[in-house]
Amino acid sequence: MNKKVLGGVSALAIGVVGTGVYLAVPASAGSPQAVPAAATGKQPNAERRQNARKALRRRAGVHGDATVRTKKNGFVQVTWQRGVLTAKSGSGFTVRSLDGTTWQWQTAKGTKFHKDGQKADLSKLAVNDFVVVFGRAGAGGSRTAGRVFAPKKVPAKATQSPTPQHS
Repeated sequence: MNKKVLGGVSALAIGVVGTGVYLAVPASAGSPQAVPAAATGKQPNAERRQNARKALRRRAGVHGDATVRTKKNGFVQVTWQRGVLTAKSGSGFTVRSLDGTTWQWQTAKGTKFHKDGQKADLSKLAVNDFVVVFGRAGAGGSRTAGRVFAPKKVPAKATQSPTPQHS
């Protein structure tokens, strides 16, 4: 998955989970605590992606889809999901979100896996691992994973069943 799509997925994750204000404030707005990118040693895009991942970890969004524009004036549909790995095979895996949504994801040659902060592959992930998946939506509801993260720390409410609401 290229950087443009990952950036779009990151932006989607931030917007979906209620931090759209982050995107609404231009980088040039200049806050008193702003540190130039050169001083931090990070590129602006890398910093935005890192902030997007941190925001997603803190929020309660469980899955989503969006159509984003590419730099070449095309469009691509991106998708993401947080949940528990329920099954895996040689060419893909299945994730169940807290709300019960179950999606099957296919892997591709370029799919990148991370577990506990280290590079990994599908064989390192185990059924019942908590994962965050970013990828592309295809025809007929298919999904191809671009990046799969199995974080060290699992949010406390990430695997709990939702409490029924009575009115």
